[in-house]
Amino acid sequence: MKRLFWLWCAAVSVAHADITGLHHDLKVSLDPATRELRVDDDITFTGTGSVRFQLADNLTVEQLVLDHKPLPAAGAVIAEGRRVWTLPLDKKQQHHLHIRYHGKLAPLATTLDERDVLHSLPAMADNSGSYLPASSAWYPQFENAPFTYTLTLDLPDSQRGIVPGKLSDEKQQRGRYRARFQFNHPAEGIALMAGPYRIEERIVNGLRLRTYFHPQIVDLAQDYLGSISDYIELYSRSIGPYPFSEFSIVSSPLPTGFGMPTLTYLGIDVLRLPFIRFGSLGHEILHNWWGNGVYADRQNGNWSEGLTTFMADYTYKERAGAAAARAMRLSWLRDFAAIPEGQDIPLRDFTSRHHSASQTIGYHKAAFLFLMLRDKIGTAAFDAGLRRFWNQHQFKTAGWGDLQHAFEQSSGEDLTGLFGQWLTRNGAPRLALENVSAKKSGDRYTVSFTLTQSAPVYTLRVPVAVKTSSGIEEQAFELTQAETRYTLETSAPPSSLTLDPDFRVFRRLDPAELPPILRQVINDPATQTVVLAENELFRKSAAVLAKKLLDHASQFASGLNAATPMLVIGPHDVVDRFLAERKLPARPENLRDKGSAQVWTAQQSTGKVIAVISVSDVRALEALLRPLPHYGTESFLVFENSKVLERGVWPASGNEWKLPPE
Repeated sequence: MKRLFWLWCAAVSVAHADITGLHHDLKVSLDPATRELRVDDDITFTGTGSVRFQLADNLTVEQLVLDHKPLPAAGAVIAEGRRVWTLPLDKKQQHHLHIRYHGKLAPLATTLDERDVLHSLPAMADNSGSYLPASSAWYPQFENAPFTYTLTLDLPDSQRGIVPGKLSDEKQQRGRYRARFQFNHPAEGIALMAGPYRIEERIVNGLRLRTYFHPQIVDLAQDYLGSISDYIELYSRSIGPYPFSEFSIVSSPLPTGFGMPTLTYLGIDVLRLPFIRFGSLGHEILHNWWGNGVYADRQNGNWSEGLTTFMADYTYKERAGAAAARAMRLSWLRDFAAIPEGQDIPLRDFTSRHHSASQTIGYHKAAFLFLMLRDKIGTAAFDAGLRRFWNQHQFKTAGWGDLQHAFEQSSGEDLTGLFGQWLTRNGAPRLALENVSAKKSGDRYTVSFTLTQSAPVYTLRVPVAVKTSSGIEEQAFELTQAETRYTLETSAPPSSLTLDPDFRVFRRLDPAELPPILRQVINDPATQTVVLAENELFRKSAAVLAKKLLDHASQFASGLNAATPMLVIGPHDVVDRFLAERKLPARPENLRDKGSAQVWTAQQSTGKVIAVISVSDVRALEALLRPLPHYGTESFLVFENSKVLERGVWPASGNEWKLPPE
């Protein structure tokens, strides 16, 4: 599951006032049926000069009072969909600002997919579910000013609602549901969620664990409550005590996957997937330490997604076995190889995910950095560094430099070179073995080889494995130059040499390690799409699918272009003729006559990847709109409507250097 950080509007410049002690006391009334929102907010803060705040422009201010002096409610300027007020402050003291406002929210956009919800959404309301994201400016926002808050929520009795924080009061009265929340740590934003929820609760070691589930999935609640408890116990032992008083899972009518302090907001269909409890849920709970317990200094790079991915998603694979962990590392490297060279960003520039390429950098490359760091300093020092970092920075903003310092303290090593090269450079080194030879000397064998890397030069710890008649031996070599000659000895005759066989170094894969996958077409801005149909409905559906699938704006072509990656969409028979006429690889035999849709990748003669989406009819095509964008790591898939029947990655030849027999 993917975490979404709070998005701040860039329309407002930094306020002139130096605000401290900012606190909101919000009284919020929401009627999802009419989409009417009414809010009273009593705000206290200390500051001088002038202060700016903003609200969404669909909200009407009825009353504005600063330090008991009424101000004109209409005294705002409009900037990029926000009303912005600038208020003068008499002197540096504690000030009180009262704002009363109301408005009609947008209807719930039920056609959104996962990629859509990664972007800024308006505040939306509906009886089936309401979502007011922090980024919508549904409450008064003072830019760059962390705050605390209390919030009293008033809803029709058929609804339940929640915001991040501690639930301090809850009651039903006169046909209404009221709940009061408080958040006493520095907050980055307030998201509000409401719906026709059925609440299940469990108290474990003084922690309030809850599910706010739609009626159709309430039967899943008890299993999810058990999983919450297990994850909190796991991470409390390895990092430090859970930093909040409760945790809730809230179901969403949208395909969301958001992590916030004390809760996660997950789509109904996502929660139905059995594997979510055993992976993605742990990722979201861990964010209460990394991201919500220690805040990422996003001006200098968001480290929290990579650390959470490493400690959750990747660690679960390690527990499943060495093969599962290796497969995840390889899939990350294949995803990175799908980003055209020069079009990625340095890790320090990653702030939040907005498409698959940014996820590859901010989640996977960052997780790889933590893997290489642990390999370098050892598990004991790595774990001690994490605990030190947590103890030093709870509810404070911390950056990559703070992480580096914590690991240096725990390991006693200078890690400037390691962090510097992986944070400030884009791209990754290409590694190769050259001039490999073997020589027998007595009863021993000496294998000599040159290890090379592309510019710029990295300092790397590169494993090399030699296969012998008695097994496989592996040794790590420190590479600090463009090329270095090494030797290793074996007691049995060597037959081959493999560079980084377990994929523990973040690098550009050799072509022999890289079968074509969908991501190579998805990520490349040069990708062109060919729709093999005259039917207008088919062409429109194909255009919608291309838009959802590709990271960049769709470029449509009338025919094949061997110089660019290609996406070909069409009915089965037309696809077969197209491939045959252009002497392209035919439909794979292992996919033929299976399912309502078949998707596969192949390479053109130029080496550029072609992805083919072959369907039985337009209904089969439309059934791919939601699921297909989630399978970029695959080389082929078979669908029956929206259900995946088969999927996989074409085998790679590997990067093995054969040694001549002695």
